[in-house]
Amino acid sequence: MNNTIQNVLHDLFERNEKIWQEENNSLPLQQWDTEWLSPCQVDKIDEKTISWKPVKLSDVSFKNIEEALEITLHPSITELFCSFYADGIPCLFDGHPVDLIQVWNEDDFKLLQENMIAHFMMQKRLKQPASMFIASCSDEMQVISILNETGEVQLETLGKKQETLLAPNLVEFIAKLQPVVNHQD
Repeated sequence: MNNTIQNVLHDLFERNEKIWQEENNSLPLQQWDTEWLSPCQVDKIDEKTISWKPVKLSDVSFKNIEEALEITLHPSITELFCSFYADGIPCLFDGHPVDLIQVWNEDDFKLLQENMIAHFMMQKRLKQPASMFIASCSDEMQVISILNETGEVQLETLGKKQETLLAPNLVEFIAKLQPVVNHQD
């Protein structure tokens, strides 16, 4: 299999689904919200829960952000967020819990864009290299981000400089993620 971002993402979704099937005999589950619908939704399990599968995205881009911020986003950032509608994926990276951010629906894509602009503006104000968050960590002040200039994946403490280089690129980072079941309450 060709190691493109879309391919390793697809593989991650398959590994996530396999773990859900093994542990719960179901597709991945998400809380049901009548105000937060998604093309990913497959079945309504009960009054609080739906199952989901990733759905390929088309005709979305970050051109508006690039024009507004006068920046060219690293292609891996665009490919990560413009390839699929999906729920975030709880994973382990080298034994540490992370949640890979994904886009659930069109409104979620708009929220992501707003957060991206705010993040880039904060970095510019602090005179830091541009990076884009791609996963959250158990420490709320830390995120996993892609350095915009190089495409390297790093651990970043918000408002501070890069702490640790995690992978030379997004393909290698995603390939190392081990999905875990995030049980619904």
